Amino acid sequence: MKTLELKLKDGEEEVKVHLRLTCGGQRKLKEKYEEDTLTTLLGGFNEIDKTIDIFDTALNYKDNDNTIKSGEELYDLMVDNDYCGIEAFAKVVTDIAVASGIIKKEQANSVLKSVEDTYDNDLENVIEKAENKDTPTEN
Repeated sequence: MKTLELKLKDGEEEVKVHLRLTCGGQRKLKEKYEEDTLTTLLGGFNEIDKTIDIFDTALNYKDNDNTIKSGEELYDLMVDNDYCGIEAFAKVVTDIAVASGIIKKEQANSVLKSVEDTYDNDLENVIEKAENKDTPTEN
């Protein structure tokens, strides 16, 4: 079965996980969130509950060989392996979508570019507002 494989360190031990959203997994997410799978995946970039549910579902497909079974455990292990920022988690989620046949690699790249541009602009705006707030104004 085609999957996304991540190799992570847990202390000195290497842990491999295989992630795949099967048809059954996609239907489960669709029922829970009452939206199409792609919308759920895009929401998983910055909504922790969706991220964890996506990871849970992608870890626990039928006949998987994963030793990690919890989306929360996977998320924490990813952070311990220097995954950080929305771009890092968006990359994993889009790679799961590609491995699961939901989107093409080219589409994933476009989505990731859009995420990067959007959050870079948002971060610049937050920094600018913070700097302006600290600058006294003349009356």
